[in-house]
Amino acid sequence: MKKKLKLQLEKQRKFYEDILSGMKDWVRVIDKSNKVLFLNEPMKKEVGDTTGQQCFKALNKTEPCENCITNRAIFQGKSIAKEEVVGDRIFSVVSSPIYDEDHNIQYAVEVFRDITEKRAMEQLILEQNTKMKKDLNFAKQLQHKILPENRIYNNTLRIASTYIPCELLGGDVYDVIEINENYIGMYIADVSGHGVTSSMMTMFIRQTLKNVEEKAIDPAVTLRYLYHRYRELNIDDQYYITVFYGVYDKLHKRFSYANAGHNCMPVILRQEWVEEVYMPGFPICTVFDDVQYESQVLTLYPGDRLLFYTDGIVEAFHQDRGFYQNDRVLELCRKYQQEDMEKLIEIIITDVQDFAEGEIKDDIAIMMAEIL
Repeated sequence: MKKKLKLQLEKQRKFYEDILSGMKDWVRVIDKSNKVLFLNEPMKKEVGDTTGQQCFKALNKTEPCENCITNRAIFQGKSIAKEEVVGDRIFSVVSSPIYDEDHNIQYAVEVFRDITEKRAMEQLILEQNTKMKKDLNFAKQLQHKILPENRIYNNTLRIASTYIPCELLGGDVYDVIEINENYIGMYIADVSGHGVTSSMMTMFIRQTLKNVEEKAIDPAVTLRYLYHRYRELNIDDQYYITVFYGVYDKLHKRFSYANAGHNCMPVILRQEWVEEVYMPGFPICTVFDDVQYESQVLTLYPGDRLLFYTDGIVEAFHQDRGFYQNDRVLELCRKYQQEDMEKLIEIIITDVQDFAEGEIKDDIAIMMAEIL
């Protein structure tokens, strides 16, 4: 009977050893005195048969680990993990207590999982993310540098502006184009979406409108030119651009303008009144085979100001009050029309941020132009 029981135990032990040896992970059993009692075959193959040796010596160390997880696992009665470097490889090691039939802890089993490739991949991803952040910061600086300076253009127009992207890179852009000594163009545009794609599209808008040259004098012709250049890009239907473009003729004091789907109408501020410059139009996209744009004209006098802005303002949202409205921008313009442009812009942005309780989810761009 005893012999039969012994054979059965040997058979059971071999069964478990075969299971452990079939594992890819390294497995070893350590007793309370930190001696190695068992190693599975994958571990023996790599470090040799270190049965009977101190566990730290079996890993070519000269002294016990400062934070021995096996001692802690045996003492605390719970599994404990750490990372261990063995040669040129990195392992995730988990030490778990082994209980006897009386529920006393006599040993601990250590499982070594090779995570060298995982750590190398994490390091590569970290380096790539670091590089990407540097590239994005550079792109952000570049995107801000292409925006017009707050200064006087053509001795005719004084510009003040502010741009607040909701992400590192945004999809709003505005600019002033000194076409010639008599004509000065200005526009504000909004690209659908945010991030790198939208940022690249703002570069496309700026470069395209810079290349229109003398044709830029006619806003309708300019927007049609931009429309056809955009369609040549063969971009998905999900993307689109809205642009409000205008040209000031300083000789005749006239401002001609056209709109490509921009839903935030500019506001004209004159000494005696404030009102929207309303003009409908189709956005620039690939949905329509062809579109036509029309220009309208109004007279501007010295001291008149134009306020351009994007829908990041009117899409500011409050849970109880809903969306910010264009009428609220008009109300602020009427209330503070005597303020200088920088101050008025600051008032509007502060009001929007307070309305949305700081939760702005779209880019905000504002540009004001004053006729001198």
